[in-house]
Amino acid sequence: MVAGAGNETTGRLIGWIGSILAKNPDQRRELAADPLLIPNAVEEILRLEPAGPAIGRYVAADAEFHGTTVPAGSALLVLIAAANRDPRRVPDGDRFDIHRDIRHQLAFGYGLHFCLGASLARLEGRIAMAELLKRFPDWDVDWDHAKLVSTSTVRGWESLPLIVGSSVPVA
Repeated sequence: MVAGAGNETTGRLIGWIGSILAKNPDQRRELAADPLLIPNAVEEILRLEPAGPAIGRYVAADAEFHGTTVPAGSALLVLIAAANRDPRRVPDGDRFDIHRDIRHQLAFGYGLHFCLGASLARLEGRIAMAELLKRFPDWDVDWDHAKLVSTSTVRGWESLPLIVGSSVPVA
């Protein structure tokens, strides 16, 4: 399970790197010019588009969330994608910003249920982004042929054809 989970979610992260940086060419060029910004950019992509947008949990003891008590024995669906954009914690959370001060994004869970492979996923994301930017600092996506896939647990790109080289429109 660990190998499968890490493989699929890291692949989805790399897809989000391609699509988000295609939609934000100014920030992509800034990352290409200053690779020291890459680790925070990976965190921002994980915050904005977590591969696992929701996590199911069983409530072992009564718990209170924003004034509402969830009784022990309840099933709870935690919407990670929404929590990572919560305006009480993340101002302008729908906007991608490689300079955002990210204190704690929840793409890998929290506490006892923190993802075992989080450090490896972050490392793989940083390496993939650095190598893409080094080899192809400018790219776009053939959006007509891109296909988003959504399963019950993982969300990302099934197909994301990148256009690289001289055919990339200048934004």
